[in-house]
Amino acid sequence: MTRSRSIKGVLTRWTARACRRPPLTPEQLLKLEPSRILVVRQHNQMGDMICATPALRALREAYPAAELALVTAPVNFEVVRHNPHLNRVFPFDRRMWRAPGRLIRFIREIRSYRAELAFVLSSVSFSVTSAAIALLSGARYVVGGQSAPFGWDLSRHAFSLELPSVPELDRHAVQHSLAPLAAVGITTGDQEPVVVPAPAEVEQASRILAELDLKPGFWALHPGAGKAQNVWPALRFAEVVRRAVAAGHQVLILHGPADASALNGLVAGLGELVGAAVRIAPACSIGVGAALLQEADRFLCNDTGVMHLAGALKVPTIALFGPTDPALWKPPAAEVIALVSSSRTPDSRGPEFGWLENISVDEVWLSWSRHGRSQNATHGG
Repeated sequence: MTRSRSIKGVLTRWTARACRRPPLTPEQLLKLEPSRILVVRQHNQMGDMICATPALRALREAYPAAELALVTAPVNFEVVRHNPHLNRVFPFDRRMWRAPGRLIRFIREIRSYRAELAFVLSSVSFSVTSAAIALLSGARYVVGGQSAPFGWDLSRHAFSLELPSVPELDRHAVQHSLAPLAAVGITTGDQEPVVVPAPAEVEQASRILAELDLKPGFWALHPGAGKAQNVWPALRFAEVVRRAVAAGHQVLILHGPADASALNGLVAGLGELVGAAVRIAPACSIGVGAALLQEADRFLCNDTGVMHLAGALKVPTIALFGPTDPALWKPPAAEVIALVSSSRTPDSRGPEFGWLENISVDEVWLSWSRHGRSQNATHGG
């Protein structure tokens, strides 16, 4: 343990004791009738957040009369902004810790919500920040995952009830997010993730499609990923797009702020097709991107956050997997098909690299050309 982490651990432990909440048993937790609940899950990975939406559904079903608010990272604000299980969303930017004025305003805002019960939802890490937000909210009871498995001595001193924590992903990400709640009797029979674009976002997407002159039945793809080892080579994406255009289809390229390198490589490989049969979507919000995806006949992407977006929207999707296990991360939707690299080429960058290069253009084209809404409709699917 580093000296800084050791000091932080001591300070965290003493702060936790000072903020100790009254204890609860699982039975007492389920009998509570709070009017307002605060859920804190401010991790910044979009895919993780989408996989956690069934946990929000479980809380809504457990406390149907309560208002439910969520604290999340700004990058995920639009993912959950219109979630049907939430009444309110508070965005929390980590940079607030370095801006006392903003931090004080945020604390005042969540305290004015007057939550009676707070949940700290974790994944494969324990967030001291999330725990602090829940404790600072003023909620009488705070329930969250155990911190000890992650090396923090906090939850046993501060929380009303500890939920079991598993540092490794030992089951599908959706089930992993649900497991701590399920351990105390908070469950749901519907484990499908949910993302809902707002009407205004749907209208903006319609305007974009009209401006790009994209006809119904267009195909869509996203060439980038948050992790470099999860990116299929841009020139292979280009070859698949060329085959789609040759088969008479329009193609829309979606992209985000982190996709510049993949997008530039794809555009270079497409040459004269860009602006003709191939359109590039303008920079847009996640909600508008979701609305654009809803209109596509089919989608092609790497293993990344937008894959989970497509799965939640039930868009027919081919997702390309390299070092990641699709049994743990493929969206739990029949509409999403995982193509998995079966071998690795030695790569000096590390054991997670060298996988995607072994998925061939022919393999991707065969799958993508056979998997769309039009095929499903034709075959009664």
